[in-house]
Amino acid sequence: MIVYEAKAWTLLMILRIRGSVFPKGLRWAVPNAIFAALLHDLLRRFAPDHNSNGLPDFAEQMDGVEVMWSGYTFVLGFLVVFRNNQAYSRFWEGATLISQVRGEWFNAVSSLFAFASRKPEKAEKVLEFKQLLVRLASMMYCAALQQVCDTDADDSVEILDTEGIAPGHLEFLLEAHDQCEVLLQWVQQLIVESADGGVLDVPPPILSRAFQELSRGIVTLNNARKIKDIPFPFPYAQMLVCMLTVHWVVTPMLASLVVATWWWAAFMSFLVTGSFWCLMYIAIEIDQPFGADANDLPIKEMMRDYNRSLLSLLHSAAQKAPSFSSMPKSPMFVQSKEACLTFSARKRLMSYSDGALDRHSKRSLPSVFTAVPSMEVPRPSTPEESCAKPAIPEEGADCEKPGEDADSKPGDERIAIKTDQFSVPEENPPPSAQRPADSGVHKAGFPGRDQLATGATDVDAKAKGL
Repeated sequence: MIVYEAKAWTLLMILRIRGSVFPKGLRWAVPNAIFAALLHDLLRRFAPDHNSNGLPDFAEQMDGVEVMWSGYTFVLGFLVVFRNNQAYSRFWEGATLISQVRGEWFNAVSSLFAFASRKPEKAEKVLEFKQLLVRLASMMYCAALQQVCDTDADDSVEILDTEGIAPGHLEFLLEAHDQCEVLLQWVQQLIVESADGGVLDVPPPILSRAFQELSRGIVTLNNARKIKDIPFPFPYAQMLVCMLTVHWVVTPMLASLVVATWWWAAFMSFLVTGSFWCLMYIAIEIDQPFGADANDLPIKEMMRDYNRSLLSLLHSAAQKAPSFSSMPKSPMFVQSKEACLTFSARKRLMSYSDGALDRHSKRSLPSVFTAVPSMEVPRPSTPEESCAKPAIPEEGADCEKPGEDADSKPGDERIAIKTDQFSVPEENPPPSAQRPADSGVHKAGFPGRDQLATGATDVDAKAKGL
């Protein structure tokens, strides 16, 4: 697929050759223009002209032909526009359906990862289930793309490695009539066997959602297959090509008789004929969106993107929800009329650790952030000791516990708000305010078995910050 800047409509787009229909249209327009110029010159030289008006005598007997020809051209234009509308609809329908297949099946795989048991004794079985599931899902989506594609280059589509899968099953898959249906059956059988063995620890009504998403994906795939298997109706295509051919022959004849100069006759024939055939070739280009042509959908990139998404599910940080520490509301998250603490500024405030500011961060910190004494809000341990005042006291007001003097309140410095100024934490920030460690996603291949076995039982050290 050709990716271009939709907002940059410049004249340079006319000079682009890859994916353009202009070269194909010129094959018909240039000979037609040459034929019109030659015919115009021959008629003016050798045809009898008794009236000496620059037109052959038989041209005077063709009154009214222009009107009839305009009606023919109108019908031809209507058929060409109708053909383009049908091709455009098939293109977008194919793109929508194949994207829906991808979403349905990936959501099913993601749900099955979430349904996996977290019991330590099931860690090895869960690891084998996830490894086999992502391989089957990758092969199933590849088989789906091969079914809808009309090209011989599908063998180069990338899939995840088949290491660990029984060779007998792979041989059967190669000889299967419909590989996608076989892979779908394997995935469904894997789900049932894993549920019986305790690998999937969810109630059956919840587990049935994965089956529903798999079934919707295969139904959507069959809807996309009709675009490849069912072409544009033959009578329409036959009539359209016939009318275009007649138009190509008759247009230079009429132009050589009606137009006074040969170069205007050639130019008008070139313009009209080339426009009709270019529109025809546009419909042919986008009628089949699955393939390896310049204007087809990027099948190989779609497959790579799906594999990257499957590999990201195997990462330990993706298999566990991030932790969150319950904290009292802090003024750092309050937006005032004088100053708006955006997410980026809040992220910079939460990035400091070990009670000290980095020298580079301290330089880049805006002057609005200053350290001021905080207004600590006591957290009562019992309802009887709770304060009757709001959770966040007003400026200059303190919330005191019963029987405790207000002067005994600790004077540590924390993040506080004072008019339009925000403070910088001077002590170690809470665990939820620290920046999580960067965790990369495997770009290609699978992580080692030992690494995944450890990630299935323990939380990755890099993901603890989440």
